[in-house]
Amino acid sequence: MHSVAGADLVLVSGGLDLDNAQALYCALRGALDRSVENLTVDLRGVGFCDCSGLNALLRLRHRALAQGKTISIQGACPEVERLLAMTHTQSLFTTGRGCIDSLPTPSSERAFDLGISPRMP
Repeated sequence: MHSVAGADLVLVSGGLDLDNAQALYCALRGALDRSVENLTVDLRGVGFCDCSGLNALLRLRHRALAQGKTISIQGACPEVERLLAMTHTQSLFTTGRGCIDSLPTPSSERAFDLGISPRMP
């Protein structure tokens, strides 16, 4: 986890599907619990997200609201942006489209990278 402008940044990479949605939620829940105010989830390394991955993000948002915190999503690929738009959930997250270039690349010892890989057929 890396702090950027009052929010903790979590890097997620790989694919988010049924096989790893629970692991994603558990890891993000831990990061949220350690954060002071807000948690920014950087999805620039995610190429696939199904409804299970989205559900994990929605569960995280619910937990954040209960703690008086917010969840932001940044760096989502067009496929993830489309999933958020199609499910009308994009407005539930403070999105930072176009802001990702201004964020520093966290050093590996401070970044929390889930490194989740998609299931292979």
